[in-house]
Amino acid sequence: MLVHLYVIRSVDHFFVFDIIPHLAVGLFSIIIFILVAYRDRREYKTTGKGIAFIASFAEILSIASLVVTVYFLNQRDNSPSKLHCVTRIIDFNGVSIDFREDGTYKLTSWCMGADIYRGQYRIDDSVITLDKNKIEHTIVSSKLVIGIERVIYKRDSIPGMDTFFRKYVYQIDAKGKRIEHATDFIVLDTVKSYGNENIRFSE
Repeated sequence: MLVHLYVIRSVDHFFVFDIIPHLAVGLFSIIIFILVAYRDRREYKTTGKGIAFIASFAEILSIASLVVTVYFLNQRDNSPSKLHCVTRIIDFNGVSIDFREDGTYKLTSWCMGADIYRGQYRIDDSVITLDKNKIEHTIVSSKLVIGIERVIYKRDSIPGMDTFFRKYVYQIDAKGKRIEHATDFIVLDTVKSYGNENIRFSE
């Protein structure tokens, strides 16, 4: 039971060094199972009754239920992504939101590990409505808007300036105004436009 609670509690929150306590819990569980099975075997030799293995059978059921629990927890991430966006592309820390086809989202905040927050959402035109109005220090409103911005930049190989367009997600208040200083997200797999060229990209 304690192992089950540990797994459920840590499945959406982990640190880079969590492998150490995970291995310790796994090793402890194996040792307990071996000791119980050994004790039951000795009791069976003494009594000759199959009931001596009841504790071992309970351990096997516990392990099976743990496997089933982990399986169903992993099923939460099986839905295809509808919209995926991030705050930073390459860094040791940042936040991403994956909006799924089944109406659920997964917000991941990472820095030497990850904290995962899940919930429900809906999209009406370009407005995304979350089931929460505050998540960690990143989300401060339940309303987000999908926008398009024009980015001007200079290519080293071509004289002059060039532009491309990309989608991004920003937060709005109850009046529909953009919340200044709130976290914005870049939508991945957007369409860039370089002059007359259109290419797919993933930042």
